[in-house]
Amino acid sequence: MREEEEVEGGCSRTDGTGAVSERPVLPPPFRPFAVAPELDPYERCLVLASEGAEAGTLLWSSGHETCACAVVLVPEQPLEQSLPVVLAAMLGLGDALGALVPPVVAVTFGWPDRLEVNGGVVGGVRMASARTKTAGAVPDWLVIGFRIAMRGRWGEVGQGRLDRTTLEEEGCGEITTLDLLEAYGRHFLSWINRWQEDGVAPVQQAWLARATGLGKPIEVEAGGQRRQGTFSGITDAGALRLVRHGVTQTVSLEDAIRTPSWAARG
Repeated sequence: MREEEEVEGGCSRTDGTGAVSERPVLPPPFRPFAVAPELDPYERCLVLASEGAEAGTLLWSSGHETCACAVVLVPEQPLEQSLPVVLAAMLGLGDALGALVPPVVAVTFGWPDRLEVNGGVVGGVRMASARTKTAGAVPDWLVIGFRIAMRGRWGEVGQGRLDRTTLEEEGCGEITTLDLLEAYGRHFLSWINRWQEDGVAPVQQAWLARATGLGKPIEVEAGGQRRQGTFSGITDAGALRLVRHGVTQTVSLEDAIRTPSWAARG
């Protein structure tokens, strides 16, 4: 890999400038590669996936203000049945932060992709997959990634937009990129295994237990359209259930996650 340095053996890595720093210790099958802070691990991971990168190839960035990561997965089912990986990734992040932040700090989720700390958006997840000839075909690859604002200013707050914050602003400034990556690797893998062994129901239930706005009127955007209704739950494929005037409609997770809601206009 050209821009990336493979992390293997010992407890250090080269960051491309000749400096040596710590590396994240991740469970198999994750194989971590560092990218330069100015590169987007998610965008780079999409390229590598399309070029045939192995499952478990994980790219991460050690930027000062953000923690960013993306991993290549090889699904065994069609895309719709594979979409709960988004929920598993959010649960992995939520549990990782839950293990690192003080007990008084609330970690919640905003459908379809947002991670919130004390009600403010600190980032979220992204997902993309290889194109298939038919809806029922299994994609050759799937990439799931996240970006979390650790410190600094990553967007304006208010003004009719999502309130954004950072871990540092919420009193969690001592958490490092390595802390978060290592905890995420463990917890994400745990949720993947739980999903494979017990089905999607435990993943749904755990995600909904942290969901913002459940049982309340919300507004979401998906496929270029804005939808309103009472948030009543999610389907097996992670689609949002909205009730409006007594009628239940669903909003596809696949449609909604194409444009990250947390990467906000601002």
